[in-house]
Amino acid sequence: MIRNYFTLYHAARELHEEIAGGYLFEIHSQQRNELTLGFVTGDGRHLQLIVTVRAREFSLATREGLNRKRRNSAAIMSRAYELKVESVDMAPLDREIRIALEGGWMLVLRFFSAETNVLLVHDGIIADAFKDARELAGQPYDAGSGDEPAFRSLERLAADRERAVRLLSRADPEMPAERTIASLLPGFDRDLARRLVARTGGGSSPEELARALEALFYELASPAPHVGETAGQPPDFSILEPADTGDAAPFDSVLEALSHYTRRMHRFLHLRSGSGDLRRELRQQAARAEKELAELESVDLIETAKRYETFGHLLTGAFGSATPVSGEVQVPDIFTPGAPSVSIPVKPGLSLQEGAAWYFSRAAKSREKVRATEARRAQLDALLRELRMKLDRLEAAESGDELRQVIGKSLPPRKGARPDERQAKFRTVPLAEGITLYVGKDARNNELLTFGHARPDDIWLHAQGASGSHCVLKGAGMHNMSEIRRAAEIAAWYSAAKNSGLVPVMYALKKHVRKAKGAPGSVHVEREKVLMVKPRRE
Repeated sequence: MIRNYFTLYHAARELHEEIAGGYLFEIHSQQRNELTLGFVTGDGRHLQLIVTVRAREFSLATREGLNRKRRNSAAIMSRAYELKVESVDMAPLDREIRIALEGGWMLVLRFFSAETNVLLVHDGIIADAFKDARELAGQPYDAGSGDEPAFRSLERLAADRERAVRLLSRADPEMPAERTIASLLPGFDRDLARRLVARTGGGSSPEELARALEALFYELASPAPHVGETAGQPPDFSILEPADTGDAAPFDSVLEALSHYTRRMHRFLHLRSGSGDLRRELRQQAARAEKELAELESVDLIETAKRYETFGHLLTGAFGSATPVSGEVQVPDIFTPGAPSVSIPVKPGLSLQEGAAWYFSRAAKSREKVRATEARRAQLDALLRELRMKLDRLEAAESGDELRQVIGKSLPPRKGARPDERQAKFRTVPLAEGITLYVGKDARNNELLTFGHARPDDIWLHAQGASGSHCVLKGAGMHNMSEIRRAAEIAAWYSAAKNSGLVPVMYALKKHVRKAKGAPGSVHVEREKVLMVKPRRE
């Protein structure tokens, strides 16, 4: 639901509260298909809005603090810099968030179909665009000012069941239910239409759908943003209350949940890419083992050995009473009185005695093959169990450390890492591009992290007034407040206060942290700052 109309509607309202009355600071791009819009809020805070286009896994995220563009980054849409933000709203019908700036300028964040983009509009004409600027510049922008907003239209339908039934009665019975419902209900897409049908228990009559729509609308109007996570699966974002809250983390705002979802998705994709070659190799090995097992199962060597031995006995019992003709011999079935004679193939030139010896030899060889096959089956079964266990652990891995345990060798070290940094045995949590949090595992490990691994300008964090892990944030400055807050939430989780509603977490530059006498990991901290955060696992 990251690009659902109603998700974007609530995100736009929250953005209005954050940046209306402030001004646009700068716009830059440092990642492919990702645009960073820097704002200064009305109360003087720096807020970054990260917009991702043409990537289905992402849409919006926010970060606190100032993150200036790199020297080699080109200025984008610079005509809008330092303009006051007048308002943020949602387009009436399309999935577009519009940021109105003074002087008739407007930024349009477009999140529909293949045309996901960021446009700069001036007096109703597209002046610039993040993607396809040459084709789009100079074209008119349709603001849809005469259209009734989708949210308002859906509200009137939810409040008038008869009207909703009449509308839903227009559904084409020849089309899939979710497709026709999405075309009839304002703001709906196929995913939301499927959820509506599911709430009827699979029924699709207009009356059932209208009843379900009434309840669903009020959930869309009062969002319960959360991010669900299942080991080995990408994170899932929704503004609807989850049926099972076991693995779903709730958030107070849609923007906060979208930002958390973005971090988790980046991490999921990073881990997937880091283990892709191993995953393919394990699956290929498993496929080969399964193929060999299937081939072994298709050959019944036990029955073959029994048949050869029976032929040997029958030939022995027929010595002197039967003669081979044209490569076979007819002998009486001494094991089944009254049964017809048995035709047994024999090699030309062999006597019955020699033929019997040949069949006994073949029976013995078949039994040897049976024993070898059983041993090979046991090996293949054990190999398959091991491969499947590794694949399961690979899918469930949530950190570089866990990946290293599965792979059995180190992952490629981060560029620019010092030798001691590459070998350190700490929990690692990537928070953003080039920004990583390191978490100590015990008292001695805390001391190694703080005084052997951290650099003077790294950010050191620890839950205040509670025992817990030392945490070191690398690649960030004191202005990267979103990453510092996220790191503080993780530091709170790895402390004795993890079950508290809010936990004070102190942070300071590592150069202001000194060893203290006493147990390993004891420190004195100067010039620290404190954040009140909810404990959240990485």
